[in-house]
Amino acid sequence: MKILVTPRSFASTSKEPLKILQQQNYQLNLNETGQKYPEAKMKELIIDVDGIIVGTDPLTSEVLQKARQLKIISKYGVGVDNIDLEYARQNNITVTNTPDANSRSVAELTICYLFALSRRIVEADKKTKNYYQGKIIGNTLNNKVLGILGLGKIGRQVALMAQGLNLQILACDIERDYDFASKHDIEFVEFTELLKRSDYISCNVPLNSATRNMISKEEIDKIKDSAFLINTARSEIINEDHLIAAIKNGKLAGAALDVQTQEVIDKINQESEIKDKIILTPHMGAHTEEAIEKMGVLAARNLVEYFAGEELQNQVV
Repeated sequence: MKILVTPRSFASTSKEPLKILQQQNYQLNLNETGQKYPEAKMKELIIDVDGIIVGTDPLTSEVLQKARQLKIISKYGVGVDNIDLEYARQNNITVTNTPDANSRSVAELTICYLFALSRRIVEADKKTKNYYQGKIIGNTLNNKVLGILGLGKIGRQVALMAQGLNLQILACDIERDYDFASKHDIEFVEFTELLKRSDYISCNVPLNSATRNMISKEEIDKIKDSAFLINTARSEIINEDHLIAAIKNGKLAGAALDVQTQEVIDKINQESEIKDKIILTPHMGAHTEEAIEKMGVLAARNLVEYFAGEELQNQVV
């Protein structure tokens, strides 16, 4: 079997994922470029592979059409928005993912953002390194309202940790687990009500046609001027231009984005008055040593189980 492995962090913190594949005597093609593969390169690499362990590299229908013998796509992570699932379904290509492997890590980064935004940590760090000795006044989290968009595996972890901070928790999800919500003092509300009542809004929804651009000017206008927006999901969920304009105009207090486009980075760098109000990180929510090992092991096992004809526990398509 020829297996393409594209994630740059695969087996970087533990060799166990690699051992699982090597024990099967697969012919492995590992990504050693240090870069995410562009679509053109994926079209070249995918031609004669039987399976692929993929990160966020594009597996569009145009890419998948080049695959002559691809049988399984094992997603290294949870979100599958970079994979054309309909093409895979129509062409009998199995797709799996690694749920739970990185939920805790992403949720912990969200909690970090809560503190960093409320206490202006990034701004304080930069100013202090420039010998600033004045006061930087922030806010306590105690009894504030946290709105969680998407109470899935990550959203639940965020909620559980937020309880220890004495935050009031609102949630909006198309699927409502009332038993979980009741047990953990979470109030399910409609989207508009969550926007209006929350002091902090955490985006934990998958990217699809319903969530793409779900927060734009119309939605931002409903949010408190003092509120903060957090996105650890996908950049396309929030209209970045509208977000920057809102922060610049004082319609939002700030934001923390673990996902963003190159264009938004350029725009923020050009707006010196809002740079301290927006925290940017390089999509690192899932990347702790522990999560990387778990994702790698589970992605490798999903692939091995498929070729062994075993029942798949994490099948998406």
